[in-house]
Parts: sequence; C-alpha cells; structure tokens
Amino acid sequence: MLQDKQVGENYEKFYAQRSRGKLYPTEFVVRTFLANYPNLNFSKLPIGASVLDIGFGDGRNTFFLCEQGFAVSGVELTEGINTQLKKRLNKVGLDADLQVGHNSAIPFPNAYFDCILACHSCYYCNEEQTFHDNMQEYSRVLKPNGYLVASIAKSDSYIFKNAIRNADGTFTINNDPYGNRNGYRLHAFVNSEEAERMLSSYFKNFSFGVAQNDYYGIDERLIWVVCQKRMI
Repeated sequence: MLQDKQVGENYEKFYAQRSRGKLYPTEFVVRTFLANYPNLNFSKLPIGASVLDIGFGDGRNTFFLCEQGFAVSGVELTEGINTQLKKRLNKVGLDADLQVGHNSAIPFPNAYFDCILACHSCYYCNEEQTFHDNMQEYSRVLKPNGYLVASIAKSDSYIFKNAIRNADGTFTINNDPYGNRNGYRLHAFVNSEEAERMLSSYFKNFSFGVAQNDYYGIDERLIWVVCQKRMI
C-alpha cells in the first residue's frame, strides 16, 4: 500500500518538473467562482473570504484564488511542495498560508474557512482512512454554512483502469499513467446521486455538474459538486 509520505514525495518531484512557465486555473474552478448557472447554488464570496485550497499541487488554482482577493490557505503532503509554491507566489507579490497535512488531517482550527476548494483531491484516502473521514474533517474546519467546491472521480475514469476495488468504496490504483499513485487508495463514485448520499452526512444544498474529457487518450470523468456545511 502506497503511503502519504511516498505519494507526497512522488508529487513533489512531479511538480518540480513543471515549475516553469505560467499556470492556468482549472476551468470548472473559474466557472464556479466567477460565473452564474441555472443549477448552481453558490453565493459568490466577498473579497477577504477565507478559502482553503486543499491538495493544491502546482498551485494553479491557488494563484487564481489569491487574485480574487481571498485570504488563501493551502494544504499539501510535503513541505517541499509548499516551498515550491511559496517561491512562485512571492515572485508575483502573492501570498498564501501553506501547511503540511492531508484530507483527514487539516492543520487549522474548527470553523476557520468560508470555503474549501478540493480540485481533484478530496477522494484521496490515507491509510486506514475513508472518504467519510475526509468529509468529517472538511466539515470541522468549515464555518457554519461554509461551502465545499470539489471535483470527485467517477469509477469509469481513466485512473481506475485495472484498479483493485476495496470494500469501503476505494480503489487501489495500479495503472497511473503518470506513475505517482500506483498502490494508493482513491474513492470513486458511479454518479452524482451516490455522491450526494455519501456527502449528506456533512453537507446540504447540493449543485452538481458532470465532465467527460478525453485528453488524447486520458479519459477523465468527473463530478463537480458545490454544497454547504450541514450543522450536525
């Protein structure tokens, strides 16, 4: 089983190789934060709102969030990943509070954030942890009625090809074309109805979108979700 430390080291090397050039934010993030759609229930955040970018990777969405005037924090698996992004942010006069942690261990106080952005990240499960553990931790650090904006993986997405299905709904990855996640557990969903059932313990007021993108042989299938913290 691939551990957080190992996958973090894999990604640290991966992002270091992509450290040059301009970063462009993920399209669904831009559309969710800036645009209006008939089935999107999301009150646009004011300048100064506290936003956590969890699993920020190369920081493409962290830049975008900072540029909107939010008070941005971030969580990643290694200090090396954090240091890479801090240097890039500082070069253009931006800043974010970047900490080491993961989905089920977020190093911030209770009810701290107005919004969590989890772009391609919330379904990564640490050893002996589940997707429910991740969502419980997300709920803990969100303010009452705070928003979760996330992309979650569908079970027919490319990353689950030849993966081993586990009883808790996760898959142990065996065929990662990028070589970073083999042996790691990711949770997958068949459709938005299944996702809503699992998220409903901690969240309410759901908006869903679905994406299927074939990037020249990388067949990515995702569900987008926007929801608010449920007071338990």
